[in-house]
Amino acid sequence: MVITRTLSLLCLILSLLSFSTQALVTAEEIKQGYKFGPGDNIKVSVYLEPDLAYDGQISQEGKIDFPLLGSVDFTGLTQTEAKQKLELMLRDGYLVNPIVAIQVKKYRPFFIYGEVRNPGSYDYQPDITLEQVLALSGGLKDRASREQWTIQRGSRKLTFKAQPHTVILPGDIIKIDKSFF
Repeated sequence: MVITRTLSLLCLILSLLSFSTQALVTAEEIKQGYKFGPGDNIKVSVYLEPDLAYDGQISQEGKIDFPLLGSVDFTGLTQTEAKQKLELMLRDGYLVNPIVAIQVKKYRPFFIYGEVRNPGSYDYQPDITLEQVLALSGGLKDRASREQWTIQRGSRKLTFKAQPHTVILPGDIIKIDKSFF
C-alpha cells in the first residue's frame, strides 16, 4: 500500500516536472521556431529588385500584399519558411533566382490580465520573462494567486506553478487568477 502510494506520487511529480519544463522556452528556440502571425510588423526585400518589397504589418488574416504576387499567407510560417515560400512563388514565372530577406521590425504584442494592477497589451521584447512582464503591468494585486498562472500560447493553454523566469513569446495571453485565501 505504501509502495503504491509512493509510486503514484513519484509518477505525479515526474509528470508535473516534465510539463513545467515544456512551458520554459529559450531565446534561441524563439528565434529558430518563431511563427509569424497577425500583428507582426515585417520588412521584406528582394535582392537587386527594389520594386519588390513589403514594409508593414501582417493582416488579421495572416497575410501580406506583395508586389506581383498579391496576397501571400504567412500564418504559422517561420522566417525561413516564409522566405522560401516567397522565393518559390517569385521563381514561378517572375525571377530566375530571387533572394528574399525578411526582417521582423516589431513582434506582435503579448497580453496580461486578471489580478495585475495594469492589465493590457504590451510590446514584446526579446528574452522578456514573466517576472519582467509582471513589473511592466504594475505588479500583482493583493489577492493574486502566487501559485498558479495560465499562459495561452497559440491554441495551447499552459497552466503551471508560478515561475518568474518563464520566457514570454509574442502573442502570449497571460492570466493571473485570484488566490483562494
